[in-house]
Amino acid sequence: MEHWVQSYGIRNFAVRLRRREMMQNQARTFEKLHALRNEMRDMVAHGGHWDDFALRVFRFQAECNGLYGTFVKLRGVNPDHVGSIEQIPFLPVEFFQTHRISVFPETLPNEKVFLSSGTSGQIRSQHVVDDIGWYDDMAEQGYKTTLGSLDDTAFFGLLPGYLERGQSSLVHMVRNFMSRTGVKDPDQRFFLKDFAGLEGALMELKQEGNGTRKVCIIGVTHALLGWAERESAIASNWPKLQIRIVETGGMKGQGPERIRAEVHSLLAPLSTGGVTGSEYGMTEMLSQAWSKKNGRFESPPWLQIWIGSMSDPGDWLTSGRQGRIHVMDLTNLSSCSFLATGDLGRRFDDGSFEVLGRFDHAEVRGCNLMTVE
Repeated sequence: MEHWVQSYGIRNFAVRLRRREMMQNQARTFEKLHALRNEMRDMVAHGGHWDDFALRVFRFQAECNGLYGTFVKLRGVNPDHVGSIEQIPFLPVEFFQTHRISVFPETLPNEKVFLSSGTSGQIRSQHVVDDIGWYDDMAEQGYKTTLGSLDDTAFFGLLPGYLERGQSSLVHMVRNFMSRTGVKDPDQRFFLKDFAGLEGALMELKQEGNGTRKVCIIGVTHALLGWAERESAIASNWPKLQIRIVETGGMKGQGPERIRAEVHSLLAPLSTGGVTGSEYGMTEMLSQAWSKKNGRFESPPWLQIWIGSMSDPGDWLTSGRQGRIHVMDLTNLSSCSFLATGDLGRRFDDGSFEVLGRFDHAEVRGCNLMTVE
């Protein structure tokens, strides 16, 4: 009996010791993460050396993110010897379907989990977000950097598919934009395929006030195409509204994928001036790139696009060449900032880029996808 009590006490002590070590490690991770976020906020406000910051983020994630750290080691990379972004291993986004990608190995009390759309029964990727306020702030900063201020803009969402499945980062972002522009009940500005309801809401907005009002309608591509088929959808019906159309998400299995130029031509009557914008993002990212027109995406400085060879993950391609899109999203501080996507694209000298389609093996989901022209 005495031996059993002694043995139990030793095991219990070992469990408590491991738990204390885990709590201490988590506290150190929180401290490092907090410092990086404060540094990044300062750089967003005042500028800074983003490449140097990216290297510090890489070393932090290689140390604190267990899965990513293992991936880096398996690639034969020593984080201390990495001196440029080109040397950083980019994690395939498919890992988000099967693993918890986080610098925190255990669930946190206030964390939020975003899920991909999971079109046609696909496994849904999950992105663990420890601080939703961080995501909200940076999504707004990214929109301001590329498209301008949210102020005086009325946001609407035409997002069937995303709304029904729930836990969509896109829906959350649009809802947050609505809230930050003074909308008390954002749910009233989301529509599935109630095109008449959307038109009624635009009519009400037109009748409010005397000046011209800015409107941004963010919609999944197939739903916007469905709305464009209605004669009542043309922007000239609301002369006091300056309407911007932003398409995203592709066809989501609701018909064949189309060339972007064709889609934008069909959507032209919906917007003031006949120009269609686009959004590029995915569940595994916390930042977005935005296109004002013609499908050329621009991104804030903390979101950089690299184009890699389709056969060699360490071979980076020069401007204008087509390859696999790799994303450096420094907003992803608590998960992984260096992601190899399933998208094909090309990057230009000014930092803008195009999305040209998907790999043959890649799932068609979440981000803005069109057939290669």
